[in-house]
Amino acid sequence: MQIYWRDGSITGSVDGKRVVAGLGFFDGVHLGHQAILGRVRDLAATMNGVPMVVTFDRHPFSVIRPKSVPPLLTSRAERRHYMWDLGMEAIVELCFDKKLANLEAEEFASGILARKLCVVAVVAGDDFSFGYRGRGGTELLRKQGHEWGIATIEIVDSVLVGPEKVSSTRIRGLLQAGIVEQAAVLLDRPYRLAGLVVEGEGRGRKLGFPTANLVIAPDRLIPQDGVYAVTVRQLIEDDEIGYSAKQGEYLGVLSISNKPTFAGTARTVEVHVLDQDTNYYGKQLEISFHRRIRPIQRFVDAEELQKQVALDIENTRKLALEHCLTRGEEIYSATAL
Repeated sequence: MQIYWRDGSITGSVDGKRVVAGLGFFDGVHLGHQAILGRVRDLAATMNGVPMVVTFDRHPFSVIRPKSVPPLLTSRAERRHYMWDLGMEAIVELCFDKKLANLEAEEFASGILARKLCVVAVVAGDDFSFGYRGRGGTELLRKQGHEWGIATIEIVDSVLVGPEKVSSTRIRGLLQAGIVEQAAVLLDRPYRLAGLVVEGEGRGRKLGFPTANLVIAPDRLIPQDGVYAVTVRQLIEDDEIGYSAKQGEYLGVLSISNKPTFAGTARTVEVHVLDQDTNYYGKQLEISFHRRIRPIQRFVDAEELQKQVALDIENTRKLALEHCLTRGEEIYSATAL
């Protein structure tokens, strides 16, 4: 168990603090999760407690249903920073292994929440469960929580956007269909992917549009193949707290494909950063997705592809002007699309 504090420290205990805990995996930290965390923050203020999230270091399905693990919307570091930005003081990451998966619900609540983490209040979504085979839930905490010092249990209703509730599953479906602008509404920000830039085949530079080829973590969700209008930031890693300080923001045109014009087979993610002549090799770039411009298509030759890329860039600039994206280092509304 590690506890990541907003001030950058990492500890293994809470040192007797009164904790108000939000429980869940929180992949995406979307509008529904934000409602839960907002209530954690407000309740902690009234109880003179510490607003904290109790979560896991990996998706629980990776242990209990390995063949059903969904692609993730956020990395561990991203989830932590989004939650800190929402007012959480600390993030507890429990190691979700077979031992924890087999822990009875009562032991999880009394041993981990109450004894180890000094939890006095719990906030969760209406579908939250815990313990062996998900046998524990808010009813158990309401019946027995007072025995362990957990006196306050609050359930936050699902957030609806349109007729459906906001969920990580719904957002994954939108991204896998390339509908990134609707996913941004449910996330309350653009969908983002970060990756290390590695050397590619150099075809983009030969065409006059150099690209940065990104290596994306294998557990992350990559949107549907296509060409996207994006914004790009370079990330600076801090080894102590895993924080990525973002420098500048630039327009870009990103392609997700297997390069059919050149008979490619491997799926690639590469971005042309507009108005920049920077060597990004070995750097970490963060991509914010704003709109899918077009599907991937096979061109008869490199010249036809070159013409299309120029048109993609022109369309991206138009979108930026119409929807107030970013120009140079001045950031406008990155979610307007």
